[in-house]
Amino acid sequence: MNIKLALSLFAIIGFIVLELGNKTTVADSAPDLIKLAAVLEAESVSFKEWSVYSREYIEVSNSPGELEEYAKGLQDMFPDWDWSISTKGHTWEVAAVSPPSVYGQEYLQLISTRTPQESNAYIIYKVTGGKWNEESAAFLQSKKFSARINDIFRGKPSIFSCIEGKFNDRIDKAVPGKVTSILERLNAAETEALREDDFISVSAFSPNLPDTFGNGMNVQIAARSTGGKDATVIIGTPIITVEY
Repeated sequence: MNIKLALSLFAIIGFIVLELGNKTTVADSAPDLIKLAAVLEAESVSFKEWSVYSREYIEVSNSPGELEEYAKGLQDMFPDWDWSISTKGHTWEVAAVSPPSVYGQEYLQLISTRTPQESNAYIIYKVTGGKWNEESAAFLQSKKFSARINDIFRGKPSIFSCIEGKFNDRIDKAVPGKVTSILERLNAAETEALREDDFISVSAFSPNLPDTFGNGMNVQIAARSTGGKDATVIIGTPIITVEY
């Protein structure tokens, strides 16, 4: 049976943020992506995309100018970013993207949904890149990255790290072997898994990573054979935050 698994980024992260509060801090989680990158590099995985994602719920009143003022403050902080504003139905959104850099590119979203009954608002920040290099690692460990989080968010938001890559799949049982090897490098114990002929999805706990959930699961790995030379692998902590 061919089962298509997809994680809805905004829905799942929104739920987790509400459930976890501010358990994951910048100081604890920025190096997490670096740990994942080191594991995949040791496994000869070539990177397709990496990302560090953070989201925070904003408590707002029904004052129509409150979020607009917040957005204006962000625009003043990052005047060289490309900004856009859109309104659709009850949803108001401000989005921004930074100029490309040697370490990757940064994205911001401020989303508000207003109805007569309630108002909800979120601020989302993501830094992502295709190539993983020394500049990427240095940025995530730098005061500049910490300053970004402190400037953008009102509190200490949860942070999620994710890497997607590919590896040679010509060897028999390459996909299960690759997942097992990644788990061993992380010293991770499997908590649950789905296995098919050409696809594996594993949730696990690694003592090398923070126990963000507090329930003994802090890393996910998914690998799929494409039937050709290459297979894809995605690893995320505490969960995978992209479709797979």
